[in-house]
Amino acid sequence: MARVVELPVHTHPLLPFTRFSFGTCRGCRSFSMIYGGYRCNEIECDNMFHKECAESSPEINHSSHPDHPLKLTFLDFQSSSCSICQDSLEAGYSCSECDFKLDLVCATKPPPLVILEKSNVHKHPLQFSHGTKLDDTSSYRECKVCTTRVFGGQKIYECRQCEFIYHVECVKLFPEAYHTSHPEHPLKYLKCDEAPDYANKGCLLCGVVFKQQLHHCEVCNVSICYMCMIDPPPLAVVSPTTHEHQLHLIPRRMIFTCNACGTQGDRSPYFCLECNFMIHRDCIDLPRVININRHDHRISYTRRLGHGEWKCGVCRRKVDEFYGGYSCSKCSGYVVHSGCATRSDVWDKIELEGTPEEPEEIAPFVVIDDNTIKHFSHDHHLHINKDGPSLHENTLCKACAFQICSESSYSCGQCDFILHEKCANLPRRKRHACQVHPLSLKTDYEEASTCILCHNLFTGFRYQYDYLNIIDVRCGSVLEPFVHKSHPHPLYYARNKSTCSECGKEGYWNLSCDECDFSLDFKCALLPPTVMKHRYDDHPLFLSCGESCVDGEYWCEACETKVNPKKWFYTCNDCGVILHIACIFGEFSYLLPGSAISLDEQVVIPNTSICRLLCFVCNSRCMLPSFLKYSEGGVDVQVCSYKCLDKYVFH
Repeated sequence: MARVVELPVHTHPLLPFTRFSFGTCRGCRSFSMIYGGYRCNEIECDNMFHKECAESSPEINHSSHPDHPLKLTFLDFQSSSCSICQDSLEAGYSCSECDFKLDLVCATKPPPLVILEKSNVHKHPLQFSHGTKLDDTSSYRECKVCTTRVFGGQKIYECRQCEFIYHVECVKLFPEAYHTSHPEHPLKYLKCDEAPDYANKGCLLCGVVFKQQLHHCEVCNVSICYMCMIDPPPLAVVSPTTHEHQLHLIPRRMIFTCNACGTQGDRSPYFCLECNFMIHRDCIDLPRVININRHDHRISYTRRLGHGEWKCGVCRRKVDEFYGGYSCSKCSGYVVHSGCATRSDVWDKIELEGTPEEPEEIAPFVVIDDNTIKHFSHDHHLHINKDGPSLHENTLCKACAFQICSESSYSCGQCDFILHEKCANLPRRKRHACQVHPLSLKTDYEEASTCILCHNLFTGFRYQYDYLNIIDVRCGSVLEPFVHKSHPHPLYYARNKSTCSECGKEGYWNLSCDECDFSLDFKCALLPPTVMKHRYDDHPLFLSCGESCVDGEYWCEACETKVNPKKWFYTCNDCGVILHIACIFGEFSYLLPGSAISLDEQVVIPNTSICRLLCFVCNSRCMLPSFLKYSEGGVDVQVCSYKCLDKYVFH
């Protein structure tokens, strides 16, 4: 297990690491690639520190404050600022006897206060400044070297005669500078439009595509990005997690297969001189034990997976048996590519080596006897009914807000509380592809929320991490591979902008096919295959996913307009009734009747009486199962859609 240490620069214990991580050091506040530093291992606290920043001396004497020693401490970011540069600070040095503070840069490696006349940068002296006057957002000023905007509080150099300003790092690297990975010749600073046509478009070391500037050697055709110039990658590293010997950087373009992850690289690997081992720099120091959001158990890194026909549990592509990867000790066939397991949308960035396994999940109910349970969401005992009774169409499961149909269910003998058997078995905590942290099952079923996957406003049970990450239990229960009768291939979670093959709407979360260009959004994918009762038919209605028209045109029984037989619709196998999906499921169909929305001003009411309710705005008799009652000034108004509600409210 890695040694966790307590350091005064941060409120939580810090974990030393040797991997490359791109981000902001919370000590010196520089934004760059950090290697061999410290990071926080707490949930949602991914702060990182350079090694030298985290291990700063606990006490120093400084020439700017000779009367008292300064102690290293964690400070209040909101109220603390450096006495020299005026920049806000979280970690720095402070005097216990007076209100004097220094950030780590000003305390240990301050840039020179004045750069004298230097023709290769500027003809006049440059004065160091913290750029406080740039806080005025009405004025736009840019660095004369890189031409990007300079914000208030950034450390800069400025010419008082010309009113030119420069980033501190730009002054160091302009007009040319040597680099540890290319010591033969200096690299010239160039803007992208100044680069020769033959120059590579991406950094030799990290591969980032140049957008504004680059540093280029014309003799060797070597190009390096700004970030790698500021913080050059080390020429040699040691990382026991992924390899037992010292690794050396080969700064050149070359095709290789990474031994740690089994995928191909095209530049600057680290190489072991003793055993012909090559590795991406991003694979150095892979975490040993982690949780990912695509699997219920912990997975562990192994340097060689061994013989087998392995397929990645995240991307579903082949995993090479002779290279490293992650595997589950409880599920013998589950493996994941190293790169897939450590993706930012898959891994929560928490390393678990040496951390005890979490206790078994608490069951959602206690078994009283063979037919009775006590569910954690309800005060009374629930009794099972496996006969699948034909219930009233308005009898809805309190968890998923759908009809019970012929499925087994648990019901309460003292009130109208009822759950599908499968909904009663929903786990109280689960991992889901939409969030790297575990989701908790919330059962305050009368509270309305919007699902981030299907975008329906719903009531019922929900899975939630925070107030931004809420999904209904229908979407939360989708397992991979997802099989839908509209498509011959299995579907998988995908987070990319695509168009639903059924409704044509664009979205970022969908269920996609790996074999062809087919995807479904969650709203279409989770339409119930059967609707037991509807006002237009006493028989079950079945979802039809597009059929060829055999005997002429199809007409909707509800709205009396044509139905496209190649699109989805509901139909009765006994009497041939056909209904549009939109004529069965409206905007309020995912809300339990009686649910209050917007501080009780809007209440969902059932539309199940013999005479259909009349919409106050569009004056139509709505065929949908639910209406919305809007109350204002003691007057109740019934509307059939949010469009009608908006017309009434903003008329």
